[in-house]
Amino acid sequence: MRLIPRDDPAQALRIRRFLIAFVAYFIWLILIVYCHFLDLIRLSIGETAILYGGLIVINIGFFFVFRTGLNKKFSEPSLTVPQMVVATIAAMLVIYFTDRIRALLLLIYFMTFIFGVFRFNLRQYILFALFTFCSYLLLVLMLFQTHPEQMDAPIEILQLFIFGTVLFWFSLVGSYISSLRNRLSAANHELKHALATIEDLAIHDDLTGAYNRRQMHEELRKAKNLADRGGMPFSVAIFDLDYFKPVNDDFGHQKGDEVLQQVVRQVGSRIRETDILARYGGEEFMVIMVASDIAGASECAQKIRKSVHNLKYPGLPDSFRITVSIGATSYRPEESVDEMISRADTALYRAKANGRDRVEIERPETEPGRGG
Repeated sequence: MRLIPRDDPAQALRIRRFLIAFVAYFIWLILIVYCHFLDLIRLSIGETAILYGGLIVINIGFFFVFRTGLNKKFSEPSLTVPQMVVATIAAMLVIYFTDRIRALLLLIYFMTFIFGVFRFNLRQYILFALFTFCSYLLLVLMLFQTHPEQMDAPIEILQLFIFGTVLFWFSLVGSYISSLRNRLSAANHELKHALATIEDLAIHDDLTGAYNRRQMHEELRKAKNLADRGGMPFSVAIFDLDYFKPVNDDFGHQKGDEVLQQVVRQVGSRIRETDILARYGGEEFMVIMVASDIAGASECAQKIRKSVHNLKYPGLPDSFRITVSIGATSYRPEESVDEMISRADTALYRAKANGRDRVEIERPETEPGRGG
């Protein structure tokens, strides 16, 4: 099992933040060892080992929760508050056992406080500042009880006042940074959504939702490359709505647009997921059928014709029907896409000439321009 997962970016980010916090404990340990060397701490080496052994066990527990995904069951999966509470209590214990440099070691509290930038709003920051202040106040009261000879009441009150003031200032600045971070994250999300929308508009017809002509040629190019490299057949069918102009004349362009949209939805529901539907131009559309020979293309074209023939249109008379004429062909190895389209167009024109509402096949073995 990897230390940091690759398949879950959010979880990987949480674990990286946890590891940064975990490294901070070892920085504290170096400071404590140095304090031992200078005889500035009342903890023995054994007591320090017990304290840090407990912290390591707790952090291993945090890592287990993150790595197994159990943290995702909580409302705040980053577990920021529990981690900061543990760190604050650890800082309180370390500071309690120091003497002359206790005021200097108050900076340890602020190392913990910085991690709230990742998650806290102003209210959460102020609540945690109160918790931190109260923990230090409790520490001072305990020292007055256990080591009164080392305590100077005016100095301690001044330190408490300064500590509380700095905590409040950290809360304001930290929450502001957190707010900026959240706004930046939201802006990035909106930007990604906008880019996805732009990309979608760039390849889709804005009226029908089918691929546009530019993307149609791109998909044809991909299918041709697959066919030329691996011999995978593909076919195309071009269908045109018969007598569509009178729809706009008799019922208006809005109804005409609705008819186009419904035809596209109907055709989209009758083709395979691997097939591609594109707007060729006006009321002409193309279906690109990957891994389909001429027999498969003929079968698909007939399904399309029959489904459109039987389609009813809300808001239009029950007797109203639209039919489609379809020309289909298959790819001939090494030919150009334009040559293939020309063959399908020839079949479509023949379907129109032979009475419409029909399918005509132009076989790839046949010379372009002749019947098939």
